[in-house]
Amino acid sequence: MKTLNIFAAMLLCIFLTASVALAAEGSTLNVVLTSQSPYPVEPGQVVDIEVTLENTGLGDASNVILEIVPASPFTLLPGQEQMKSFTKVSAMSSVKTSYKLYVNSSAISDTYDLNFKIYKNNDLNSFINGEVQITVQGEPKLVVNEIVTEPSEIEPGEMLTIKTRIKNVGAGSAHYIEFTFVPNTTLITPVLSGGAFYIDSIGPGEIAEAVFMVDIDNSAEYQTYTAMLYAAYKDDSGTEGTNAFTVGIPVRGKPVLDILSTKLEDSEFTVNLQNIGTSTAKAIKVVLVQNNQIKDVNIVSELKPTKYKTLRFTGFSYGTATINITYLDEMNVEHSTQVPVSITKQVVEQKSELPATSIVLLAVVVVETYYIFQLRKGKKHGK
Repeated sequence: MKTLNIFAAMLLCIFLTASVALAAEGSTLNVVLTSQSPYPVEPGQVVDIEVTLENTGLGDASNVILEIVPASPFTLLPGQEQMKSFTKVSAMSSVKTSYKLYVNSSAISDTYDLNFKIYKNNDLNSFINGEVQITVQGEPKLVVNEIVTEPSEIEPGEMLTIKTRIKNVGAGSAHYIEFTFVPNTTLITPVLSGGAFYIDSIGPGEIAEAVFMVDIDNSAEYQTYTAMLYAAYKDDSGTEGTNAFTVGIPVRGKPVLDILSTKLEDSEFTVNLQNIGTSTAKAIKVVLVQNNQIKDVNIVSELKPTKYKTLRFTGFSYGTATINITYLDEMNVEHSTQVPVSITKQVVEQKSELPATSIVLLAVVVVETYYIFQLRKGKKHGK
């Protein structure tokens, strides 16, 4: 009986020893994200994370080292410990720790893996991989990258195509983008649906083109007209956003001077100078030249579109001549043209409605009538 009790005690000791050894080898370690602030984090911001190191095994884990291994777009802030030690993580329990990380400003919206290494028993030659997911969500930022017009020189009375190239310089995508083009003047009007444009999506760094069709009124003058470009969109989380841009439309036009008519009046040669272009001509100089000699000069300060000016020249000779015209446009670019003219003396023949014989007879009748009238007047006074 005594021998049996001793044998039972030995079996119990062996069982307990095996259980302790099994428990020591039965730890299961894993890292879990407990919190992220802010959530989601924007590129260029600092994110605070808290992780839990869990032991889901039946055995304790001793001398555990947790190493964070940040990779792009994450950077561990200075002063933060990359490796943290824990004397023991008991079976079916956990410990918590926290980190501060900088998120690269160029990061795009996505869920990124943040890696860890877990070492047991201070053995840095053997480790368990762990990872948590950090949510980064950038905001879209739309800017006008370039504006191209067809035609490139905008004149009054034209149909204009405006190609507006929009770039997303933000870190998040813009989705379901509706553009609306609204001129600030009635002289520029969208054609049909030419004031609206739709783009499905513009990702970070991408460029898309919004096209608008507008009509420039004939009465538009030389100046830069403005219009508003509105963009309504949704970001990656479905939140609505808007942008407004001011777009300049430089209406330039061209002055075109030509001779409307010429006329010889007494000793003056008159010329009607007209601006048949679409913008004002300035500093106009009109020179009458004959036989390579300047005969006379007229100066006009400006001439608006559709207007004309009557110029008078003297000192000319009959025959052919050239009118040299130089002027500046609104951009102070000089233009010149030459118009050949002919200065001819005009003889006007006046025709009488009565033949010459009738005029003579009429004169005789008038004289005789006057003579008879005088005779009768004298007889009357004699009485």
